[in-house]
Formats: sequence, C-alpha cells, structure tokens
Amino acid sequence: MKRSLLYILFLLLPTTLSAGSKTQQLRQKLDNLLEQRNTLIDNKNKDINRLKKNLTTSENTLKRLQTYEQLFEEYYVYQFDSAMTYLNKGIKLAKETQNTYYYNSNTISKAELLSIGGLYNEAIHEIEQVDTTVLDKAQRFDYYFSLFRIHTYWADFCNDKTYTPTHRLKAQEYLKKAMPFCDETDKSYEYYLGEYAVFVLNNPQAARAHYLKAIKQLPQNSRFYAMSCFALSGSYGNEGNTEKQEEFLLLSSIADIENCTMENFALQNLAMYIFEHNKDELDLAQQYIQTALEDAHFYNNRLRIIEISSKLPVIVSSYQQTLNQRNKVQMTAIIVISLLLLFLLSAVFYIVKQTKRLSLQQQELQKNNNQLSELNRQQKELNTQLHDLNALLVDTNRKRERLAKLYIDLCAKYIARLKKQQTLVKRKIKANQTTELLSQLSSERLSEEDAATFLSRFDKAFLDLYPDFTEELNSLLLPEGQIQNKNTDELTTEQRIMALIRLGVKESAEIADLLFYSPQTIYNYRSVLKGKAINKETFEEEVMKLCRVIGKSTSTQSKSK
Repeated sequence: MKRSLLYILFLLLPTTLSAGSKTQQLRQKLDNLLEQRNTLIDNKNKDINRLKKNLTTSENTLKRLQTYEQLFEEYYVYQFDSAMTYLNKGIKLAKETQNTYYYNSNTISKAELLSIGGLYNEAIHEIEQVDTTVLDKAQRFDYYFSLFRIHTYWADFCNDKTYTPTHRLKAQEYLKKAMPFCDETDKSYEYYLGEYAVFVLNNPQAARAHYLKAIKQLPQNSRFYAMSCFALSGSYGNEGNTEKQEEFLLLSSIADIENCTMENFALQNLAMYIFEHNKDELDLAQQYIQTALEDAHFYNNRLRIIEISSKLPVIVSSYQQTLNQRNKVQMTAIIVISLLLLFLLSAVFYIVKQTKRLSLQQQELQKNNNQLSELNRQQKELNTQLHDLNALLVDTNRKRERLAKLYIDLCAKYIARLKKQQTLVKRKIKANQTTELLSQLSSERLSEEDAATFLSRFDKAFLDLYPDFTEELNSLLLPEGQIQNKNTDELTTEQRIMALIRLGVKESAEIADLLFYSPQTIYNYRSVLKGKAINKETFEEEVMKLCRVIGKSTSTQSKSK
C-alpha cells in the first residue's frame, strides 16, 4: 500500500512542478508586459492617429463611415468616451446620407457600449431605434447578441432575487435568437457556442470544450481570446481546480494587456485570486488591483471603478497588516543584530587599535623607504646630468681649442702674407716699379682667393660651433622664404650675415668689411631676409637667441631636458 502511494506521488510530482513552472512563466510574462505597457499604449495611439488622419484626407462618405467604425473598434474596450464620440459621428453621418446599414450597425454598437457604462435603460431605448426588418444576417446576430449582453450585464448589476432572474431569462431568449444567425466560419464561433452552452444549455463541460477550441483558433492578443480564457478560468474555478483557474486568469490578463484592453475583468479577478489563495503575495495582489483601477479610470467606466474600489480596501488592509507584521519581525531582528554588533564592535575595537598601531609603524617605515628610494633616484638623475654636463664641457672645450687653433692659423697666414707684401713693396719701390706694384696690389684674383679662404674657414668654424644654425634660422622664416643649402658645409651670403649678427656683429659696415661687400649690399640682403621672416619686427632679435648651447643639436638638448 505504501509503495503504491509513493508511486502515485512520484508520478504526480513532475506534473505539479510543471504546472508551477508554467504559472511562474506566465506571471513573469505578465509582469514584463506591465513594464512595457507604455510602449504598447504608444503603438495603439499611433494606429488610432493613422485612422484619424484618413478622416482629414478623405471626403468619400462611405470611407468616412468605415473609418468611424474602425475608430470605434479601436476605442471600444480602450476608451469609453472616445468610442461613444465616433459612434455618434457615424450615426449622424449615416442619417445625413441615409445609409441604413451603418446607421443600424452604429446604433447596435452604441446600445452595447451604453450597457458597459451601466446605462441599461438608455441602451434598450437606443437599440429599439433599429429597424430589424432591414438587417442582414450578420447584423441580426449582432442585434440579438447585443441584447443578450445588455441583459447579462443588467442581471449582474442587480445581483438580487427579484430582477436578476428576469434579466437572465431575457438574456437566454436573445442568445437563442442570435445563434441561428451566427457565422460558422467566424474564428469566434466556438466562443459563441461556449456562451450558449453556459447560459442556455447550462452545460459547463460542453462550454469548456468550446472555449478550449476557441483559444486554439484565435490570435493570443485578441479580445475574444482573452474572453475565452476568462470564461475558462471561471469554469475551472467553479470545480475547484485553482491551478487552471490561475493559469487562464493569467492568459486572459496577458491578452488584455497585449490588446490594450482597459475594460477588463481578468486583472482584478487575478488580484482577488492571489489575495484569497496566496497570502504571502499580497504585494502582488495590491499591484494588480491598483493597475485594474487605473485601467478603469482610463476607460472611464464608473461602474467598474466602483466595483474595483470596493475590493481595493480589503486587499490594501491585508497588505498593510502583512507589512506591519514584517516590520515587527524586522524590528526584532534589528535589535538582536544591533546587540550582536555592539559585542563585535567592542571586540573589533581592541583589534583595530592594535592593528592601527602596527600599521602606523609600517607606514612610517614605508615612508622612510620611499624617501630613501626617492633620494637614490634623484642622486642617480644628478649623476646622469653631471655626466652629460661634463661631456658637453669637454666637447665645448675641444671646439674652442679648434677655433683658437683656426684663429692662430689665420693670423699666422695673414702675418706671413703681410711680410711677403712688405718685402714686395720695398723691392718694387727700390726698383722704381710703382706701377707694377699698384697693379699687383689691385689684383682681383688675389682678393677673391683671400676672401674664399676666409669665408670657407669662417663657415667651418661657425658650423662646428652651431651645427643646427641653418635649421633654426629657417624656423624663423616663412615656408616659401626658407634657405636651402646646396652644400651643408658652407653658408650662403644671407646665412653668413645672420651668423655674424648671432656673433654680435650688428652694423652693416662691419659686416660688409668682413664679407667683402659694400654696406649697401649688406643692407639690401638684411632687408630682403627680414621680409621673409614670420615676425618681421623681432626677426634679428630672435636670430641673436638661436643656438643657445655651443655645439649641441636641438634633438640632443630636448633629450637632456
């Protein structure tokens, strides 16, 4: 016997887990849709606005009547007042154009809409305006089915033993009259058969079978799918199958949200189901009932607002009690934890104090080590800089020695030349050869040789001292005015003038003597070069500042820095 029971439990366990898992998945989907609801509503409004745009662009009466009907369908379970507005516009235009079909269709829809708003007498009065003799088959079905719904809503509203049975009987009669006109090819046909089985045949099993067929044929985001699921939840709830009841309530709520149905029952019934069966999820029940109330306000259904408002305090009160109990438990836990925390803090305080003392000592040691490391690094940098400076000093001295040797060589050569000329002069004068003497002293070839020798030696000495002079000079000139050297070992006349200025020889007359030119020629060279400068006013002052370090290129200077 025990083995049999265990075997049965073993078989039922996967089914139970599967049902629970499916319910959780549906709940998760519902919660996700509620978070995305603003996006769904925005898409709904975009569809509505597209239809409204058709009204402004179309003057065709039939198209306008069709658009009014489409707008009513969009607003039917979305917004009561807007749905009524477009029904009235459709009725008015149908009257003006004597379009009997759309007049009757809109009037039937208006009667059903009035009954949703709780205006039952007005709904009956409105539907009585319809001439049933001119209705086609589909309109006859709509006519009788609307009367069925009006009396069904009226019976639910009365909820008593006097008027409710009367309206139930009338609802049954109208449903009987409606079914012969129902289109069997309609995807909603099985839903209508389910309604017939419930209200006329009083056969819950047959009704359930029809509703199950309906949800297999209908789109999951359609209103009839939502109504079929809602009917199934009631069917399973009546026989005590709470798992199926919750499952179909969830499916109905999901379909309502996907379809932007604001006139709904599923979400508020789901809230009440959770309230009655899952006391530990009252926060979820409170969230769902609050959303249902917001939907009712949005739809502007006063009866639904009153109905939900009567349920809301019960859920909120229970939710508040649950919160109070949770708060008490939390407060007790906080007190216990606080006492434990005080004990731990006392124990930790001593440890922290000792640790802090040790940490301070370690920090001091680390600080000293860091300072020593920094001093070592600075000493190393100073040694490197000193080595570089020594190398630079040696190089500078070497270049100065070469410059001094060059200067001595030049002086010796010119002294020898002067002695030679002195001897020549004496000899020529003694020989009375003054004319030949003047001719030799005035020889251009001799002057050119002397000048070339001097300039070549000057270029070599200057570039040895300032190897980057030509590049730095070009940096002061405009791109199109920069000087290009054919021979990197020689300076151009302009560069020699600037080289002498760099050495402190500023007067054009002095420069002219050294370079064997007239002062006017030197002045012209300086003027032309100044015209090519980036900063003409300060050009020669900037030349004086070029090559601040003797014999060291710009790249080497940047590295040492």
